[in-house]
Amino acid sequence: MAPNGTAIRAIRQGKSLSLRDLAELAHCSAATLSRIERGVTQDPGEALLSRLAKALAVPVDDITQGGQMAATTAKEKVPPREVPYPGTPEGELFHYTPEEAAGFLPWSALQLRRKAYAREIPYNDGAKRVSFTGRDIREISEMTAVRPLSETTQRRSA
Repeated sequence: MAPNGTAIRAIRQGKSLSLRDLAELAHCSAATLSRIERGVTQDPGEALLSRLAKALAVPVDDITQGGQMAATTAKEKVPPREVPYPGTPEGELFHYTPEEAAGFLPWSALQLRRKAYAREIPYNDGAKRVSFTGRDIREISEMTAVRPLSETTQRRSA
């Protein structure tokens, strides 16, 4: 049986019980109860659910998700979209999210966003969202490339 954390919290608050009060009545820690309410703990065990139901004076079914309910509320995984390689003609003008661009660059998506907001790297901000074209990714890649010393001195003298 999977606990319905939202229902547990609503019933607890409706009865004006604090998290600690209910945890004490159910003989569990406040941290465990908090994890159950937030949905972090998937299976706390039937004994604990029974104690929670008894402490709240409700049937166990009121604080658990039935088989049908759990199936309908489960999020369906969205397959990742197909993205072209930045060096291809299709990838030249394709708009990559920071998460997609991070696969081609030495930074995480969060670092890419921060660098874009600080205007340290080229990016597009259409619709107020940071995105990168294949051209942007190639420019950033060239900026971060480590070159041999002989090639570096030749570029400086030219």
